[in-house]
Amino acid sequence: MSAYPLLFSPRKVNRLELRNRIVMPAIHLNYTPGGKVTDQLVAFYRDRAKGGAALLIAGGAAISEMAGGPMMLSIKDDNDIEGLSRLCQAAHDHGAAMGAQLYHAGAYAHRMLIGGVAVSSSVHTSGFTREEARALALEEIAPIQDQFAAAAARAKEAGFDMVEILGSAGYLICQFLSPKINRREDQYGGSLENRMRFGLEVVKKVRAAVGPDFCVGIRLAGNDFVPGSHTNEESRLFAAACQEAGVDMINVTGGWHETKVPQLTPELPPAGLTYLARGIKGAVGVPVCASNRIGDPGLAEDVLARGDADMICMCRPLLTDPELPNKAARGRAGLIRPCVSCNQGCFDAITQLQPVGCLINPRAGREATPAPQPAARPGKVVVVGGGPAGCQAALTAARRGHRVVLLEAVERLGGQPAWYHEATEKPDFALIGPYFGAALAEAGVEVRLNCRADAQLVAAEKPDAVVLAAGSQPSLAPIAGAERPHVLHAWSVLQKKTRPRGRVVVIGGGAVGLETAIFVAKKGALTPEQTYFLALYRAEEPQVIDHLLSTGSQPVTVVEMLAKVGQDIGRSTRWIVFGKLKRFGVALKTKVKVLAIEEGGVRIKDQEGESLLPADTVILATGAKPNDALAAELKSLGLAVQVAGDAAGAGSVLKSIAQAHKIAASL
Repeated sequence: MSAYPLLFSPRKVNRLELRNRIVMPAIHLNYTPGGKVTDQLVAFYRDRAKGGAALLIAGGAAISEMAGGPMMLSIKDDNDIEGLSRLCQAAHDHGAAMGAQLYHAGAYAHRMLIGGVAVSSSVHTSGFTREEARALALEEIAPIQDQFAAAAARAKEAGFDMVEILGSAGYLICQFLSPKINRREDQYGGSLENRMRFGLEVVKKVRAAVGPDFCVGIRLAGNDFVPGSHTNEESRLFAAACQEAGVDMINVTGGWHETKVPQLTPELPPAGLTYLARGIKGAVGVPVCASNRIGDPGLAEDVLARGDADMICMCRPLLTDPELPNKAARGRAGLIRPCVSCNQGCFDAITQLQPVGCLINPRAGREATPAPQPAARPGKVVVVGGGPAGCQAALTAARRGHRVVLLEAVERLGGQPAWYHEATEKPDFALIGPYFGAALAEAGVEVRLNCRADAQLVAAEKPDAVVLAAGSQPSLAPIAGAERPHVLHAWSVLQKKTRPRGRVVVIGGGAVGLETAIFVAKKGALTPEQTYFLALYRAEEPQVIDHLLSTGSQPVTVVEMLAKVGQDIGRSTRWIVFGKLKRFGVALKTKVKVLAIEEGGVRIKDQEGESLLPADTVILATGAKPNDALAAELKSLGLAVQVAGDAAGAGSVLKSIAQAHKIAASL
């Protein structure tokens, strides 16, 4: 019997038969230059279909030139049909249904990308693009609705099994729905009934274009999470109206792109927005999909068992592991490669107009290129280091047929993520070590923990190749007074080996320095458990709880010699880090030269001159250096050595895993 009987039960939507309840929602991938279907796009969705998902929704698919930029998948022209048909066939060949998300960004379209001024319900400056959009004239509305309908007809002709109208995340339909944006005084503005009119007319025209038996869905914001806009209450009303207008399925996500409420990062608890789907499910009779941070099949089963939703959206989890459904269905959930919600390979790439990849999955975004082939001459490979790079190198080498021994100095796999995940509020990074442990065992890798490697030990293994992935170590800046007893290193603080006291100054404004500053500044503020207790029993007024949530015990200041802090933090998460710095009162000082650390503080020089910044504790976050000394020793013994990960200066888990995979694929 399946451990997840609901998740792997079939579901019928209109006349569309789905083999299970797993949906991969639309994600912009940057695989479609000029909007055209590419071999990479086809290969990407082919692998997710092979992996067992029931429904794959491609897109957003731009319905017109003004709807989205040239990197968006195009469904605006009949010339697109041939390529789209190829995409559908790839999914159908492996038993998955294929959907197309009909996309119009409205005011969220960048002027540079569409070659003109973006359109919206009303004139306003977009909170997402920071550009002014113009109001659609009354006579322009029907043609845009007709573009939705024409795109839906193309999707049906191309072989798609359903279309999904994009009515979430702050895009055009939201811009008509929202009283914050919509200031119209005609039949499309004013009352909620009028503001719903644009979206409902789109639904009706799409339904008319595809006929009664074709599946039509809509993706809705369960709550805009934007002050002055819609909550779940209004979303329920719109969802019910959409059903009446002809929608067969409602896909519920969180708020707009410009919201200050995290939607995808670890700050959102797993399945943290399913209450929005539950709210809408209570108002409609068609299937409802729950979204956001649901990658664990057991958690997905719980959501279905509670009745909060009828289907589960898994986007980044399927980006990370296309085989997630098959592994879960076959009782191999421990081998699922975990999405750690880092955004580094996916949404950070999107903001840089780069193809989407994945931190944990080095094959994501490269599905159209051949996978590593079996080694021509299988041999023995010794990998030194059990962090992400070492584990990936060992895994790739073993899967190519090499006999692999991995040597790790401490008692667990995972490297730095194994200890920094809690302090830096990245709980999913704790999954990296256990996943690799299970995957390495399945691949037949011999893992030796608590085994500190030296040159003689490695040489005694008589390896044909060695991969050194020993990570990095703190780099101590040459600052006078750095040896004083009240000077700590960020790593020791994050590992809770040392405890800062009193006034704290952090030297270094990169990611590590800022995360350490937040970690210290939060000490003494309400914990989640305290907050739950006080709120559940109404022990304090809400405003008191809100104050205590962001009031720590110690003042913290960060000093940085550059003009800006956090320059090594991705755009999709930088705003969250800066929000926490502000919320917890961390002071930031830039363009500062640290002259010395003294008994009573840090002597600095800035634009105002030289001064003493008071401090009872000083924390150094001045970088790290590769732990690569063993490479030279091994080479002197005649061994073939390649260095990977932080030992090679990679500087991130994303680069470390990609680099290690590439090295092992060449052995």
